[in-house]
Order: sequence, then C-alpha cells, then structure tokens
Amino acid sequence: MARHTFRKNEHLKGRSRIREVVTTGRTVHEPPFRLVGKQMALPTSAPAQVAFAVPRRELPLAVRRNRVKRLMREAWRMDKEVWYPTLSERGTQVAWLIVYKGDGRLTLAEARTKISRAVGRWMEQHG
Repeated sequence: MARHTFRKNEHLKGRSRIREVVTTGRTVHEPPFRLVGKQMALPTSAPAQVAFAVPRRELPLAVRRNRVKRLMREAWRMDKEVWYPTLSERGTQVAWLIVYKGDGRLTLAEARTKISRAVGRWMEQHG
C-alpha cells in the first residue's frame, strides 16, 4: 500500500502561475467548491500541482479558514492517486486551484466526494 502524501513539488506556488490559472483556466463548480484548472507545463515531475483557497469573505475567522484548508488538503492527499495515472498516460501536466465557497460546515467525507467529483468533471470536460 502506497503512502498518501502531498509533497512540496505538488503544491501550486508562485503568484504569476496562480494568476495564469485563475485568468485563463477552465472552471468547474461542485458546491461548495469551485475548481479552476489549466493544462500547462510545470517545473516539476508531478503530473499535477494543486493550491487551495478559502476567501476571508466566506469565513472571516482564520481558525475556520485554516480548518477547511486542512480538510481540503487531506481530501486531495487521500484521493489524488486516482487521477495521477490518467494524467501520466496522457503525458499532460495540470495546475488546479480549488476554492471553497461554503459556510464552514465541511466534513472530510464531504470534501473527498465533492473534490473528487469536481476533478472528474474537469477531466471529462477540459482534460
């Protein structure tokens, strides 16, 4: 059984790269998440890089924002192995930004199903 990890080279970083994903990427809505992604060459060997965002407008308290981001990262970490082989077979790299648009009541099970569904829909429509 492989270890579920979320390594540093899988984190989407850099203001210009994130701005490019937000401005020119394709969007999929799966409430309470919005996934913005773009196929692009990445400076890593990972098939995908992911970033998570929780706007202050949605959750004003930092403690709640941090908890939601933690749940989102955990959900991604546990389910990313489903998508990596498909991306590797295609030979493409993808940058994704997952934005939370809810009220803060989020469970790990809900985050896993919704993020997985959003990534699946994005892959069908835009991948």
